[in-house]
Amino acid sequence: MNDLTFKEIWETLYNVDVSKHTEEKMKLTYLSWSRAWMLLMEHYPQAEYTFVDYEALPYRTLPDGTAEVITKVQIEGHTRSMALPIMDYKNNAVVNPNARQVNDNRMRCLVKNLAMFGLGMSVFAVWDDHLPSEEKDEQPKDKKTPPKKAQKEEPKTEATEETFDEAWADIFLEATEKLIVIQDTREALTGFYKANKEAIGRLKSNFPEHKEKLDIIFKNHANSLVEESKTNSQDNKE
Repeated sequence: MNDLTFKEIWETLYNVDVSKHTEEKMKLTYLSWSRAWMLLMEHYPQAEYTFVDYEALPYRTLPDGTAEVITKVQIEGHTRSMALPIMDYKNNAVVNPNARQVNDNRMRCLVKNLAMFGLGMSVFAVWDDHLPSEEKDEQPKDKKTPPKKAQKEEPKTEATEETFDEAWADIFLEATEKLIVIQDTREALTGFYKANKEAIGRLKSNFPEHKEKLDIIFKNHANSLVEESKTNSQDNKE
């Protein structure tokens, strides 16, 4: 039986030199999730991680409209969890995050979670994110407020359009598939499709191959619901 302790895990991972694997962004040092996981696998290849969902959503919404993601990492039976606000590229919390922001921050949270075991803690130790500041206390600029009557809706900017790239399509397809399979009736499935009609239309226009895959997922689940309904009906007759 393995009697490995938190202390031993910490001493092993804290002493891993991550300096050769870091990069600089916005004057801060980052360790990418892929390199962090690669380093972890060299010492604990049986380690596992989990993303925590809330009411079938991949994040927990806060009262002001911002959100946070939660991860859990288990190493040799020892588990630690970590939360991270969903932020944009300037590290500001965002309201109503899109699929790309959710996915990116989940992976950032995973790296932070690994630091709680010691891996890359030297990178986080030089940050002052835990200190209060006027900038961090400001409400997100895109927080929802009642629109002025005379104010027209702002057109989409080029930066907004650029977020709908192939990476967005991949993430949207993956996330939508997970939500499709939990729809337990054809009515719920139809309602889910209508609620996401705008995003699905964007997928059809810009990424037709992704749209075809999504259609197959919808069709297969709809057929499975029909088969399940027939089976239940036959069971009731018997």
